[in-house]
Amino acid sequence: MLLKRLSGKNYFIASMILLGITIVLVITVFALTALIPDALGQAPQEYTITSVCEFEPWHFRVENLSVNFPDGGIIATVQETNYDRSVMLLGKGTLRSNNTEYDQDSALGIFMTVEHELFDQIRGDNIFLPIEDRDRLEMVSAVFHEQVGKPTIWEGKIPISFHTPEGLSYFYFIAPDGEPILPPEAEYSQLNVLGSAAVYTLFVLIMLLVITLFTLDHRYSSYWVHLARTHPGYLGLGLVPLLSAVYAASTIMPELNDWPKYYAFFGYAAGILLLLLLFRGRSIDYLDFGLRRDRVKHGYPLAIIAAALVIMATRGLPGGIDLGGTETITQLPLLFLLIGLPREMIWRGYIQTYLSRLTGPNWGLLIMIALAAVSSLAFILATEPWMLDYPYTYLEIAVLTPGMAAILGYIYLRTENILACALLHSLVIFLPGITLY
Repeated sequence: MLLKRLSGKNYFIASMILLGITIVLVITVFALTALIPDALGQAPQEYTITSVCEFEPWHFRVENLSVNFPDGGIIATVQETNYDRSVMLLGKGTLRSNNTEYDQDSALGIFMTVEHELFDQIRGDNIFLPIEDRDRLEMVSAVFHEQVGKPTIWEGKIPISFHTPEGLSYFYFIAPDGEPILPPEAEYSQLNVLGSAAVYTLFVLIMLLVITLFTLDHRYSSYWVHLARTHPGYLGLGLVPLLSAVYAASTIMPELNDWPKYYAFFGYAAGILLLLLLFRGRSIDYLDFGLRRDRVKHGYPLAIIAAALVIMATRGLPGGIDLGGTETITQLPLLFLLIGLPREMIWRGYIQTYLSRLTGPNWGLLIMIALAAVSSLAFILATEPWMLDYPYTYLEIAVLTPGMAAILGYIYLRTENILACALLHSLVIFLPGITLY
């Protein structure tokens, strides 16, 4: 009886077609990751000083890197895995990479990640003796806290890093004041970069198909149909880039000034307040931010499913959950109220709604996705412009951020409930911090 009903409405046939396409895309992802094992990113490494030693005079050359410490120096191991280790080498000497050369007056040392076999080769017979002098240890600790480690992309959502654990995979020089001299030199191949872009693009398509499968019976509400027939005013068009800029500035300022990320709320609140004042003054119309009583019950299971899919796509299957203390438990409500909800009220509740009224829901969604990519680029240019020399950064700008915007925007179209989008947004930020792998 149920199958007949679904077939009569074409739901069953549509679901079979969508399921078939989804299965094909999943198989394609598995094939790509089998052919290009480094296509998937990893969680960023945790750096901590595990040993500090002094070494004898040391000179080594690896490909385009030449290091010479004629009077010896200090080596601090800050991370070690089964494949490689990350170390800081500090001392007076000469450092050269390609056509760039630093002496003891322009560089304090080098930070590098190198596989164990190669490290043993370049170490040779050099003897490392543990350092116990407190002043020297404090100096090393101060320099260490200035370092950035491997480049991490998509930091605002689920931090991901990409690196190859073969040879000397990553290094940069350290300035006399302890600051890193960026951009770093990192080993990567165009095949891996393109493979990562293809894999994550397919993940986004799979998630959009899954959302469609769960909402096959979706019909636009009468309110949304009415809204689509009312042409918005031109003042609203000018507010779209203005609010995008407000969002970007609100995200950038805490990063530049080392403020807590929750401070971004004040920028979002200012944008929302501006919209409310213009609405009260009748300069703009139909301002509901996606918060409508008749839609408030919709979309929460879909948001939770989408959050789980996003995390599994970027991190793999979790091994457990660590809630920690009460501070961790209160973090999700704070993220929802101060980050997720105000962001979604601006991006989906106003910008996407306005664009959908102006150009239709499909074009409105696409333009909103493009604006999200531009905002991501603006954030990187303002906070870490050196990251643009790292090719995987363009994966964040062109795939990850637009992909997340597409998922959020599509859920908003299918549920018309901004609270579901805010829940998804908050979970994607919150869950990686409590998930064990």
